[in-house]
Amino acid sequence: MRTLLLTLAVGLALGSTPVLAQNNNANPAAPGQDRTCLVTTGTPNSWNDVDVVGTKWLPRKAAEAQAKKDPTTMRTFDYADDPLVTGGTYASAEELCNKHFVH
Repeated sequence: MRTLLLTLAVGLALGSTPVLAQNNNANPAAPGQDRTCLVTTGTPNSWNDVDVVGTKWLPRKAAEAQAKKDPTTMRTFDYADDPLVTGGTYASAEELCNKHFVH
């Protein structure tokens, strides 16, 4: 009898997993969901592609806090409307941030 109850419990748990996963969608307005690209330049106040020495795709609040530490070498950029994204070179601002500046 115990084995039957255990089997039923496991079956119910496994059967309900997809339903739980479907209802657990991330809220796009939740903290940390709004992200931006933190760009670091090797030449103060120059944001040309050739001067970029590093990028990080971060939650906006964290990226802005880091950029405030040294605004001459760090800045946040939103690339969603960038021609490299809208033209199809990169699928998203995140992909542009992570891949475009890799030397």
